[in-house]
Amino acid sequence: MYFIKFITNSVIYAIITSVMYRNRLIFITSALFLSACSQENIKPADETTATDKTEQSRSISKASREKYRDGITALHNDDLSKAQRIFNEFIRNNPNLAGAYTNLALVHFKKKEYEKSLKQANKALELNPKQAQAHNLRAQLYVIDGKIHKAKDDYIKAIEVKPDYINAQYNLALLYDIYLQEISLAIKHYKIYMSLLKKPDETTKEWITHLQGTLKDG
Repeated sequence: MYFIKFITNSVIYAIITSVMYRNRLIFITSALFLSACSQENIKPADETTATDKTEQSRSISKASREKYRDGITALHNDDLSKAQRIFNEFIRNNPNLAGAYTNLALVHFKKKEYEKSLKQANKALELNPKQAQAHNLRAQLYVIDGKIHKAKDDYIKAIEVKPDYINAQYNLALLYDIYLQEISLAIKHYKIYMSLLKKPDETTKEWITHLQGTLKDG
C-alpha cells in the first residue's frame, strides 16, 4: 500500500486506490450461527440478546438447528447451491430469524446476485435492525451500486451496534479513505481496526503513517 505515497496525480491515485479498495475490503462475516450457538471471534456471529436466545432456542427444533449448521458448513465450503437450499427451507419453517436471511443474502452475494442479496439483507434488518453483520453486508452492496453515503450510514450503524466489529471498522476506514477523502476519519477507524487485531497489520500501519503525512503536508 505504501507505494502510493510516490503518486501525485489525483486521477491515477483514484484509479489505483479504487482497485485497492475492492481487493482489501474485508468481507462480511462468513456466516451467522443460530442464537443458540457460541460466537467465534470475528467469523460466525451472534445476533440476539440473551433473552432472545432463550426464546428462540425453545422455538427452534434440534433438527432445525442441525440443518442450519449444515447450511453454515456449506457456506464456508462455498457449496452455494446447497447453502441456498438449506437456508430457504429453514426460512420457510422459521420465518422470523434474521440470521437466516443474512446468510441467504451472503449466498446471493457470493453468487454476485446483488439484487437478491439486497432483498434478503433488507429482510434481515427489518426483523432485527441491530444486526451488525447485515448492515456490513448491505453497505458492501451499496458500494457496488455506487451509493457511497448509504454505505457509510450502514457501516456506522454496524459499529454503533458492535463497536468491536473489526470488519466494519476497517471497511468504514477504507470508505472514508478511498471514496470520501475524509482522511482524519479514515485514520481514526484504521487505528480502531488496528487496536482490535490479535496480530499486527504492517501494511495498514504503514498506510496510516502515510495518511498522517498527507495531513501534515496539507
